[in-house]
Amino acid sequence: MPVLSEDSGLHETLALLTSQLRPDSNHKEEMGFLKDVFSEKSLSYLMKIHEKLRHYERQSPTPVLHSAAGLVEDVIEELQTAPVNNEEKELLQLLSTPHLRAMLVVHDTVAQKNFDPVLPPLPDNFDDDFDEESVKIVRLVKNKEPLGATIRRDEHTGAVIVARIMRGGAADRSGLVHVGDELREVNGIAVLHKRPEEISQILAQSQGSITLKIIPAVKEEDRLKDSKVFMRALFCYNPKEDRAIPCQEAGLPFKRRHILEVVSQDDPTWWQAKRVGDTNLRAGLIPSKQFQERK
Repeated sequence: MPVLSEDSGLHETLALLTSQLRPDSNHKEEMGFLKDVFSEKSLSYLMKIHEKLRHYERQSPTPVLHSAAGLVEDVIEELQTAPVNNEEKELLQLLSTPHLRAMLVVHDTVAQKNFDPVLPPLPDNFDDDFDEESVKIVRLVKNKEPLGATIRRDEHTGAVIVARIMRGGAADRSGLVHVGDELREVNGIAVLHKRPEEISQILAQSQGSITLKIIPAVKEEDRLKDSKVFMRALFCYNPKEDRAIPCQEAGLPFKRRHILEVVSQDDPTWWQAKRVGDTNLRAGLIPSKQFQERK
């Protein structure tokens, strides 16, 4: 049986495995399947690419140029403003292909380590319904995660108010949205005459950049407790089965004997907590001790 050297790559190991497969009457279908998989060209190409990447990773390469796309633009401009021979004409056609130019843009992005999302500019003008000084434009960037805030309708004024901020959510991490803020617009959509359920749906469906137009609370109070409280659950809880919870999507399910870290007890009815050992850093709503005892 051939022996692999220490310098043998993954694709060489794969080729050796393929050559060593022998027919087996008891496992004919399985052996045929393995041989087909190992003989697939795409798998061999992936192994070679993996080896190349590991090789360059060990060398810790640095980019020779951080603006290859700009250099190509200069070369194209030079070629277009002067007589060209056949080779130069072929080079011009090659440099003008969209695939190559897209690859150069990706190269420059990686070389410059410019991975942050590019946000659109803020609007130049505001509504005349209220003072510019009292309005705050907040732009958040989130993925498929929830915003991490619940809202309510003020019974007296009808305004849409931020009811609570969930610890670890996008709104909490930004530090720009606070309890008591009045929400006026979401991505340019006025929310004053919309139901809280409709607004929550707009927020949930918004991905990437979310622009909020809010009026800050008259008095912003940071009453969040810094002390950590750990509790062992004595019952199972599923927010989807709890009709009393203000927002089921914000609820934190847990089972009996789970260890919970209570991060906020500001609301006497609904606390904010996280499961100890959970990879999700966002807090969720759980019924407070007093509220659960009254159920």
